[in-house]
Amino acid sequence: MPSHIRNPLVYVWGFLTVTSMASWWISRTYDVNYLRSAAVTISVLLIAAIKTQLVVRYFMEVRFAPAWLKRCTYGLVSITFALLLAFYYLGYPAVTPTSPVEIAP
Repeated sequence: MPSHIRNPLVYVWGFLTVTSMASWWISRTYDVNYLRSAAVTISVLLIAAIKTQLVVRYFMEVRFAPAWLKRCTYGLVSITFALLLAFYYLGYPAVTPTSPVEIAP
């Protein structure tokens, strides 16, 4: 087996590609009418959090960083994921075509 195939970055890249296709498939299959669906939102956000953690760990070389930096990046991804879920459940939607942005004077 060639040495470039044994590199863990190749496996991570393959996993990121498969999960990108999976999140696209989930969003297109289960949310055809673009209705607000908690299952679709949670699954796509969870996939995004896992992908973000893999990118930070493998492609930003955090796997070789000190333990405190690893914990900080894991915490940052976890807090961001939790905040996105909280905003979703509290009803603070992003700007959509049906809700125009109003600029305060």
